[in-house]
Parts: sequence; C-alpha cells; structure tokens
Amino acid sequence: MGQRVLYLYENGIGAINLAYRKSAVGLDHSRSVHPLTLLRVSQIITTLLGEEFKVINPFLFWTKAEMCRTLAEEKRTDLPPVTMSCDSPHRRHPVQCGYCSSCILRRQALVASGIEDRTQYIVPHGMRPAGDSTVHLLHMLEQVSTLRNLLSISDTCNLQWASLTQRFPELDDVVDRLALAENLPSVDIRQRLIQLYQAYVAEWNTVESAISGDLLSQVDTHQVSNEYLVAAQ
Repeated sequence: MGQRVLYLYENGIGAINLAYRKSAVGLDHSRSVHPLTLLRVSQIITTLLGEEFKVINPFLFWTKAEMCRTLAEEKRTDLPPVTMSCDSPHRRHPVQCGYCSSCILRRQALVASGIEDRTQYIVPHGMRPAGDSTVHLLHMLEQVSTLRNLLSISDTCNLQWASLTQRFPELDDVVDRLALAENLPSVDIRQRLIQLYQAYVAEWNTVESAISGDLLSQVDTHQVSNEYLVAAQ
C-alpha cells in the first residue's frame, strides 16, 4: 500500500511495436505496453487517486537481446527456459510455437545475446502447423530491412529521425508525449530511439542467417503429425 509507481518490463522493440504494414494493428501489434498507453493509464489512475501515479517501463530504450545479455552477465541463463513468449494458442500446452513474432523475437534475442535457446518449440523442434509458419519471419525481416534503409540515409541524427518518422510518423507522438510527461529534452529521446533501432538492426545483421536458415529449413523438412493435428483442434 502507498506505492505510487508500477514498473512493467518490456523491451522497446516490443513495447513500441511498429506495425509491419500501415493496416496491421492486432495481436502481433499490441499496444498494451506502448509508452503512450502507459502514460494514459498513469493519467487515469492519477485522476482516480487524486495524486500522482506512474506506470514506468525502465527498458523502453533496450532491445530484448540487451535485456538477455544482463542474464548472461549475472549467470542467470536458467531463467529463459521457464518463461513464455508465444502469442499463439499453443502457449496453453506448454509448448511455444517458435514461429509467431514473439517467438521469433525471443529466438533472435537469445542468439544475439549468446544464450543457448533451450525452449521447446513446435517449430523447429519436431512438428509444424498445417498453415504457413514463415509469414511472421518474412514480415519481421522486411521491417528490419526497412529500418536498415531508413537509418542508413545519413550519420546525422536529425536526418535519420526525419527518415524514420516519414515511414513511422507515430514516433513523433511518442517523443512529444514522453518529453512532456518526463520533462526530458526531445532531442535526447529521439537519439535514444534511433540508437534502439540501430542496435536492433545490428543484432539482426548478426543472427539473421541462423534464425531464418534454421526456421525455413525445418519448415521445409518437417511433416505434420497426427498428434499435433489432434492437439491443435
């Protein structure tokens, strides 16, 4: 009782969750921990309590791989296998699908951070669904390519930001609202967001062949088992 801050822990890529396409906002593009969502929730609770209350995500400017690296540094690599990332209905089993956007980001982060991925996935460890399980990977790789091109236009922060927000104008709103709410210079927030996406692209540059090669090759070779079909119904 008496606490006036609630901390939520989500990497910046997942929290901001830029849409792969302009029309794509849904399960794969949840806004539940988006920085603007947290600001609105903070405002609502503040109004109800009659005193300031904040919901804070201290990892907004971190990639998931950067968060995982702290586990490696603290020698807590035992934790990832007992966590759940999966978006799909398979998460109830407890087996994670391995091919939804959250599973792919999980795999990317673990590989990029040098942590052995001991997660049990439907794909690529044994079975695959009847549908196309490459859609999320291809969308993510396309977005990474887009970010890479946008950020490579210049070494100047202002030009990089102009390029980034021409494709993702919602980032300007994130900066404006955070600057006002947290009393931070807008230029600092822009620079940290640019660094976030640069780090994310750099991680993919390192692990893309391993992630995509593993997933795509397994999808090509595995057959759907009767056990999986029964479990999925």
